[in-house]
Amino acid sequence: MSSPNDLEIVVLFDAPRELVFRNWTEAAKVQTWFAPDGSAVTACQVSARPGGRWRVEFRAADGTECLEYGEFREVVEPERLVFTLTHVEGHRVRLETLVTVTLIAVGSSTRMTFQQTGFDTPTHREDHRQGWSECFKKLEAQLVGP
Repeated sequence: MSSPNDLEIVVLFDAPRELVFRNWTEAAKVQTWFAPDGSAVTACQVSARPGGRWRVEFRAADGTECLEYGEFREVVEPERLVFTLTHVEGHRVRLETLVTVTLIAVGSSTRMTFQQTGFDTPTHREDHRQGWSECFKKLEAQLVGP
């Protein structure tokens, strides 16, 4: 992390890293957790390969239509993903960043280190910290299952 505006979140999931990895790379799994609280995913596409594209559309609690999309730069199963992330609200690009997800096996659990770079202000970084934290709680619930 090279800028004070960069974001890092570390989470320990009680699940094998192969399962955590699939929850980042399979659209049917991504759509269950990839939106902050109060938001609903309305469309999701993922092509997890270098040069592959991904796209998630969701509706925020206030009715705002949001779109996040990007391109995979690195896909190293089951340990690392690097992808671009462009965030659009309405028809306006609000943010363009780079995300790195690293998964380390810790016994039967997985330590995920999530890094996002390219924020222009601490406020944008902290807004995203809150949103990602909400998403990762949903991911944790998805990993545990019903």
